[in-house]
Amino acid sequence: MLEFEKKETKKWEMMLNDEVIELNLKPSTVTNKFNIVTDFVKSVNTVLGEEFEIWFFNFIKNYKDENDINYLTDNVVILKQYISKYFDIQNMDYSKFVDRSKVKKGTILFEPNEIRQILISSGYLKLYSFISDRVGIELSNSNHKKIYNMFVEEIMSTDVVYKIFNIVKTKVYRYNLTDRYMWEYIKMIQCKSIDVHTVEIFNFIMNQILILCEEDKNPITYFVGVIEESVKWFLRSVYKKTVVYDDSISTEDIHGLNVDNLKTYSYNDTLGRLKGIAYEYIYKELDKTTPLSVDDNSETDKIMAEFQQRVQSIEFISPLSDCLLFPLLSRITNIPYFHFKTLSPEHSIVLSVYLQRLLQKVFKSEYEDMFSMLNFYPTSVPAVATTYKIKNVNNETGFINVQDKTNNFFGFQTKTLPYKIISYFVGRTSRVNFCNIFNGKPYGGIPLSRIESNMVKFYTLYFSGGLDDKIEELSKLVDLDF
Repeated sequence: MLEFEKKETKKWEMMLNDEVIELNLKPSTVTNKFNIVTDFVKSVNTVLGEEFEIWFFNFIKNYKDENDINYLTDNVVILKQYISKYFDIQNMDYSKFVDRSKVKKGTILFEPNEIRQILISSGYLKLYSFISDRVGIELSNSNHKKIYNMFVEEIMSTDVVYKIFNIVKTKVYRYNLTDRYMWEYIKMIQCKSIDVHTVEIFNFIMNQILILCEEDKNPITYFVGVIEESVKWFLRSVYKKTVVYDDSISTEDIHGLNVDNLKTYSYNDTLGRLKGIAYEYIYKELDKTTPLSVDDNSETDKIMAEFQQRVQSIEFISPLSDCLLFPLLSRITNIPYFHFKTLSPEHSIVLSVYLQRLLQKVFKSEYEDMFSMLNFYPTSVPAVATTYKIKNVNNETGFINVQDKTNNFFGFQTKTLPYKIISYFVGRTSRVNFCNIFNGKPYGGIPLSRIESNMVKFYTLYFSGGLDDKIEELSKLVDLDF
């Protein structure tokens, strides 16, 4: 019976009868958890018996003596036969790792046979680690790749590896939703984009973590845990001296003039926190649109990754940000309007979605057509000027009648100035192609007459102070979120 004894962290002994093979291991993730490897080998030995233990002991012993790549490749087939036979005898039910009730379109689904093949490939690599992880008998990179590919060819020839990469990508991009500026900072000083880190984590999974999968545990859940910890460790460790990671949204870059840096910092800190609150709301909305997927929330992650790619591609700020979002948030937060004008398109649309949620709570279904457009971003350059004129002037819900009910424009009775301003707002909004930030679908279009009617009534009341109580309600909701 094969026996193993740990002498030190990187020193083990493998024994069979009176013979001993010293295992001096390289520093690696596998070495730190080498007991998982030895436990697996002992389990295989128990099931397959003397034939396996004699072959495996001589295989390791003779390779050390010969150090011959040809000898190694000749024994790969035998090694794979033993491990395959072991899994056939075990005959485990891998369907227990798959909850099909949560599977929907777009889910990254691992079938039971794919999970089985992952664990079999892991078994191959565990035995191979007695050679690949030992000091003094390392293979060259080219030879190692050749042998490694022979062990993983079953999963390489299917969609398994592609699915594992997709899990890594969607998980990393999900963290990019809240840590975008940290990723950009890291890219600036390390010259590595988030895509490079995605590939590095994937390589880490394939080269170090795949070996450590345990046959009675779901490997997909294990991969997901490793990915999340890898990203968190990286973000914490690289800048822990200069960035407080626990503040999930870092303070925005200083946008204002260098007149009062303390005020500017405070404004940016508030906007950064508000952006974090907005993203939390967006997460919840995205989670509502997709059910939990098999073990790893992969469908939701995919939706979030697509959302992140969409929000990063936005080039233009909506006209509604200038005339609705920024003025209201300025009133609510006491941050000057001109400070909002420096925000990026990504920051702007996130706050726009958040404000739309607050407006629905306060105004219910009132101004629904105008407020619904806050969930859309422009796909073309918004016009700076417009010749549009309000069409509905004299009807019951027209501009004149609505104005007569308030007869107040910041204390003045003029109708000419609000007519021009509201015409400008409606005209700029009507001349833009919009796209939904949640699903990427083009704006279906609301009749311009309804948009105009909403704006006439809303801004007439806004300019006259008739919405001050509503704005106070919005401020209280924001305070509660903070």
